[in-house]
Amino acid sequence: MRIWFLTVFFLLTCQVEVSVSHNDLRNVAYGASVYHVSSHPNHPASNAVNGLLTDFSCTNSGKNPWLRIDLGRNFTIRQIEVFARSDCCAGQLHDFNVKVGKDVDQMHVCGHFTGPAGVGKRMAMWCPTDTVARYVQIQIVEGWHNHLCLAEVLVWGHL
Repeated sequence: MRIWFLTVFFLLTCQVEVSVSHNDLRNVAYGASVYHVSSHPNHPASNAVNGLLTDFSCTNSGKNPWLRIDLGRNFTIRQIEVFARSDCCAGQLHDFNVKVGKDVDQMHVCGHFTGPAGVGKRMAMWCPTDTVARYVQIQIVEGWHNHLCLAEVLVWGHL
């Protein structure tokens, strides 16, 4: 009887809010502007947001290589998915941070992946509730001679 009373009391006094259903989310990165710290000539940054898992984006070798997506405007970001190459060399994708922000100079970490990734692996990062950002950056933060190579980045969000 007491449990029933507490359950009814909770339901009557507490309000559960669902701000976004999954149907409202879309990949806001598809076709967005993308930049590398230094692009490999045969694997441009734009390959990271073209909707294909069969090609890839890759930087030249260096310390802390990054890829930055400009979504063009602020979106509420829920989840970011990073896909490793499906052909080979997935081990190149390791020790990376996924950062977001309204400004490139004030970004915060949404997730970290240690890895290394497996061939074709999907890595998902969930941003804190009500995260609003225009920019998404993926950056390898460990090692000296790294290539940041990935097949696709999906940024699930809404206006």
